Amino acid sequence: MLPGRGLMGLQMKGGSRDTPLPDYGIDAPDAVRRFLTMGTLAIVVGFAAPSLVAMLPPQYAQTLLGTARSLGWMGYAFVATACVMLWGSRVGKLRLRDKVLATLPWRGDEQVLDVGCGHGLMLIGAAQRLTSGRAVGIDIWRAQDQARNSPQATLRNARLESVAGRIEVRSADARRLPFDAASFDVVLSSWTLHNIAERDGRRRAIEEIMRVLRPGGRVVLIDIRHGAEYAALLRELGCAQVRVGAPSFLFVTPTRVVSAQKPA
Repeated sequence: MLPGRGLMGLQMKGGSRDTPLPDYGIDAPDAVRRFLTMGTLAIVVGFAAPSLVAMLPPQYAQTLLGTARSLGWMGYAFVATACVMLWGSRVGKLRLRDKVLATLPWRGDEQVLDVGCGHGLMLIGAAQRLTSGRAVGIDIWRAQDQARNSPQATLRNARLESVAGRIEVRSADARRLPFDAASFDVVLSSWTLHNIAERDGRRRAIEEIMRVLRPGGRVVLIDIRHGAEYAALLRELGCAQVRVGAPSFLFVTPTRVVSAQKPA
């Protein structure tokens, strides 16, 4: 991974000039916010408890003090969880992205599709490995999946990573891909398909992925749930070399990588 890639904010250059860095978003921002809010409140109550219980009768004070202390420790756990989730969004998922993409036999002329591209993590990672090829990302741009999720954020990251000329972004649903059959050499999807609640909907998305994938093309699905289900569907659809990786904790939440090749 290139130093500093994917960290939000500014990087000092030459000690005097700020250079913006790409921002690949905070995943599950509502959950992070809830953990931080609840944790902070619990810690405050834990700290304030000794002063408050001093005004209560002794028979109640000890019990309430113990409860407040437990709440304070719970608060620390909530805040720690939020910090770990932030690390996963800012650092861990970039490391996992680079590890996964390094396993593919890139030529440089591939046509690549990223289903649920978000801020462009996989999309841009793939584009960095292309020369004459092109990478297309589709998303429905839901803010609850990633903070400030938008095509503009993805294009900004592509410009900062110097691959804007090799990518394209569109608004589209994974279950209804707006592409002709056999259009892509590689189809990627990361932390996306589990957001489709219905099993039939996930099946439809994988059928669409296989439809737009060229014979001999490769598919890589990275997700926190349903790995065995994805693998079974890919086998049912005739894929060869279907592999389900061991859980990876680089994104903090246990993540599996499912890969396969469409028969030539």
